[in-house]
Amino acid sequence: MNGEGRAWIVISRPDRLPTAIATAQALRAEFRGGVHLLREESKWWERAHWLPYAGQFDGIHAFSRVNTCRGLRDLPRLYRESAERREAIAQLPIDKGRDLIVCVGGILTISNATISAHPQVPKVLCVAEKVYRDLTRVGERTRYRFTTSGWLQNRIVEPMAGLNRTLHFKPRINPGGDGVRVERLQKDPDSLYDRIVVMNNGGNDVSHNPKILAAKFPSVADLRDLPQVTDKNGNGKSRQVIFFGTPFLLIHNVSPEVYVERLNQCLDYLRRNFTGYALIYRPHPNETKEAERLKLQGFRIEDDREAAELYFLRNYHAIAAVFSVSSTVSRTALNNGINGYAMYPVFPFSEKQAQFFGGVMGDVPSEFTVRDLNSPPIPYQPVPVESGRSFAEAIKMAAGRRAEIPIR
Repeated sequence: MNGEGRAWIVISRPDRLPTAIATAQALRAEFRGGVHLLREESKWWERAHWLPYAGQFDGIHAFSRVNTCRGLRDLPRLYRESAERREAIAQLPIDKGRDLIVCVGGILTISNATISAHPQVPKVLCVAEKVYRDLTRVGERTRYRFTTSGWLQNRIVEPMAGLNRTLHFKPRINPGGDGVRVERLQKDPDSLYDRIVVMNNGGNDVSHNPKILAAKFPSVADLRDLPQVTDKNGNGKSRQVIFFGTPFLLIHNVSPEVYVERLNQCLDYLRRNFTGYALIYRPHPNETKEAERLKLQGFRIEDDREAAELYFLRNYHAIAAVFSVSSTVSRTALNNGINGYAMYPVFPFSEKQAQFFGGVMGDVPSEFTVRDLNSPPIPYQPVPVESGRSFAEAIKMAAGRRAEIPIR
């Protein structure tokens, strides 16, 4: 159908590598010319143990990260680096008639550079439902204003460098907390991408727009021919229960003293309910001396700062459960078929803060949230296999519809 066409998968950070691998495995049969990975160089890739999975791709192309602009004096550097990266990507042998670009996990940075460099090539975007909602948020100008660097990018750098314009807004009155900024392309995603795969837990439709296909998150268990991966999650001899930390000395949702007291109770909860398991504490990358203030007897501290997604990829066979207070890593574990739990309901957060955490986690089963430290975790109920559209099915459908896309 497409002869020796190639698929070009674009990711910025290594935490998107598992989804990129799932995309490659789903598309390989159709794109006999090969499946290539485009990535953005950063400290996160240096920390990640990703090289064992490089063989999943026929070629890997790394491009320099472009840091944002901090003022007028930095403007020439931002323009030069943005234009050079776009030009380097434009030199890739991407064929507008046979190839497909798939941007995974995000729509800015290297993804924007790629679709700007190859505007006539069919394009698919794969993002989580929450990310899709963020990418279509409207920042009313009465409530939001450009960041300084965002204004310079939108008005000067991006038009000159041949990039799609981006919006970087912040509230005029900052309410505090995460997720308050608007960061998206100026145009809606469906005007730049031919198909959008929106991932959620159930694989249920999220829009009547024919360009949008819903899919379940890909699971590590679905990936084939990977080292140290099995579908017997946490049933091996070295069963592990992982607690992912929070930089509570940096983020003061509650006082550090109260946070430490309640967090130590959570660690006791794991010791009581998971006797015979290997207990592991993995600090957040932004933690400093948090672990020194906790009672971590019986826990092994793993402070390699690796992205959780790659950690799950390498250790899936041994992980029985993943816990955190309010980190999206618990949701990521759930998306990958691992028993994930969030413990924020047992902390004295304000109602507004608790609602924010609930919104970040999204639509999760009742087992996900731990609400009582006197009761053991609720065992997860099996999810019917036939429910929802699988990721592989959705990405194949998106790629298969290339014949309907006119060459521009």
